[in-house]
Amino acid sequence: MAGKRIPGAERRDLILAAARRVFSRSGFHGAKTLQIAREAGVSEALVYRHFPSKLSLYRAVLRQIFREQDENYAEVGVVEPSTAGLISSLDRYFRSIIMDPHGPGREGYRLTLASLSGDGYFASLIYRRAQRRSLGAIRAAHDAARAAGDVTGEPLTIANTNMFIEHIGTMINAIAVLDPASRPYANDGDALVREALWFCCRGLGLTDEAIRRHLDG
Repeated sequence: MAGKRIPGAERRDLILAAARRVFSRSGFHGAKTLQIAREAGVSEALVYRHFPSKLSLYRAVLRQIFREQDENYAEVGVVEPSTAGLISSLDRYFRSIIMDPHGPGREGYRLTLASLSGDGYFASLIYRRAQRRSLGAIRAAHDAARAAGDVTGEPLTIANTNMFIEHIGTMINAIAVLDPASRPYANDGDALVREALWFCCRGLGLTDEAIRRHLDG
C-alpha cells in the first residue's frame, strides 16, 4: 500500500527545516543539496522543484531567520530608555538563549557561527540588521542610565558594545545546545543567566549598585 502523499507546502517546509540544519552545520559553501534532500527525506530533484538553486534555498532560509530575528527582538529588545529597561532587556536576551537554546530563532545564532567560518555573508547581514534594530534603543537607555548616575568609567562606543553582547550571546547559545557534560561553564540555568547579565552590565559601565538594585530590588 502506497504511503500517504505529503502536500507540496508541507514538503517545502520539510526541505526548509532540513536546509536550516545543514546550513547551520556546514555553512553555505559546505552544504550540499543532496545532503539537504536526504535530511528532509525527499529526492534531490524535489528540492530543485521547490528551489531552483542552492542559493535560492539559502535565501529562503535567510528570510525565515530574519522574520524570527524581528520577532525575537520584539520579545527581548529595550522597551524603556532607562537603567531598568536596559537591564531587563539583557535579562530577557540571555534567558531566551540559555533557558531555551532550541527555541524559535535560536538556529540563527548557529548559522551565524557557521557563516563566520565560511564566507561571512549571512553573519554580516545578521549583524547589520541587529544594529539597525537595537542600536538606537540601547544608546538611549545607556544615555539615560548615565544621566541617572548609574554608569561610571570611560565612555564606551555603544555600537561596539552592542556587538560584543551579540557575540557573547551567539557563543553561549552554541554552547547551550551541547550535552551538559560538554559545556565549559561552572553553572547553568538561572545562575548562568545572572552571571552573563552581570558581565555585560559591567561591560556597559553600569555600577554594581545599579545592577543589584534592578535585579534584586
